[in-house]
Amino acid sequence: MTDIRSGTSTTGSATDDIVAAVRRDHAEIKDLFGRVDAGSGDAKRDAFRLLVAKLAVHETAEEELVHPLLRKAPEGESIVEGLLQQEDQAKKELAELEKTEPGTPEFESKFQQVRSAVLQHADQEEQQEHPRIEREVDADRRRNLAGLFRAAEAVAPTHPHPNSPESASGNMLLGPFVAVADRVRDAIRAARDKS
Repeated sequence: MTDIRSGTSTTGSATDDIVAAVRRDHAEIKDLFGRVDAGSGDAKRDAFRLLVAKLAVHETAEEELVHPLLRKAPEGESIVEGLLQQEDQAKKELAELEKTEPGTPEFESKFQQVRSAVLQHADQEEQQEHPRIEREVDADRRRNLAGLFRAAEAVAPTHPHPNSPESASGNMLLGPFVAVADRVRDAIRAARDKS
């Protein structure tokens, strides 16, 4: 299956699990940061929109499925709290960045700050969170959760909402309503830009 927002494959192999799904997303996010950096004009703007959508759906899915797995592990609670604080800060910065025009000096400066923070956050997840999940969570359960992770991304909001609840229950309650509004906004922007 291909993600219509990014044009990338969202399916995994038979040995896929939730950790592998998250790491694939991290690679896609790094690629999108590179596309924004290298782009100009409409290409830069389009790549940035794809990046924003990918970051928003990815973080929502992590908050709903990945972080709760770690909370139960030894020292997991403190690691998750640190990751959630980073994600909250990134949502705020990304929401602010969305208000600036790609290609402007203000955008470029803020973009590099967001890029650095997001990539550092992804590295921390891969080093601190993922090994613990692989040790603490049964392989069959991790494989089953990969499909749920993709399903959560499919219904998640496509823009950062820094004032939304930082919990899985908050995402489950508000997420579908916000996601519909975000997807309508995305469609309107796409139609506007083509006319």
